[in-house]
Amino acid sequence: MNLLIVDDEPLARAELLRLFGELLPGFRGTEAANLTEARSALLRETFDGIFVDMELGGACGLELLPDAKASGTPVVVSTAHERFAVDAFDGEVVDYLLKPVEISRLFRAITKISRQQKSGDDEVILLSDQSHCWPVKPASLLMVEAEGSYSTVTFTDRKPLTVCRSLREMEQVLPGRSFIRANRSQIVNLKQVQVIHRQGSGKMVAELNGHGEIEFSRRQAQSFRARFFA
Repeated sequence: MNLLIVDDEPLARAELLRLFGELLPGFRGTEAANLTEARSALLRETFDGIFVDMELGGACGLELLPDAKASGTPVVVSTAHERFAVDAFDGEVVDYLLKPVEISRLFRAITKISRQQKSGDDEVILLSDQSHCWPVKPASLLMVEAEGSYSTVTFTDRKPLTVCRSLREMEQVLPGRSFIRANRSQIVNLKQVQVIHRQGSGKMVAELNGHGEIEFSRRQAQSFRARFFA
């Protein structure tokens, strides 16, 4: 499990890391001391969950919720104060932990994150053109390509579909654990990738099932390596 811990107090981050180590021997933890560092981490890689404090040196942890939702990452609040609870649950956080965090409560929060991940396998998103709307499972998508302000979706089991969403909008609604931006105009489903060739000068080329090759931009290749090979 890959977790992001956002707290401006080093000792608080260290304590959460210690507790995670007791519960999840193989976990990976990334620390962020403020919202800027947290947002940068979310752009670099995909996390299974975010644990965020509410008071971050003048900022509020709830300000991170839009970024977390855009990346499809569940959020758990970890704070010394009860007064943020209503706003936090209104923002659809997974759980609300009071410091000092009890390991039994932390276990419950991790369990909720795991259940949310499993339920995501049955997720359905809505795609539409100017006259029709189709509910589809993300797993049936092979890739998404930009077509101006629209996007063309290629499926594994049906004809391509041009939808009224930009590539950026599609990136926000697709589950971030399975879909990655390969370049400025293409998003690919990792589950449909047969092999990725790592070539010279940082170049990367992916072979998709039944759809030839997709070349990663230099920026996205760097992001991919940081996310999967760090």
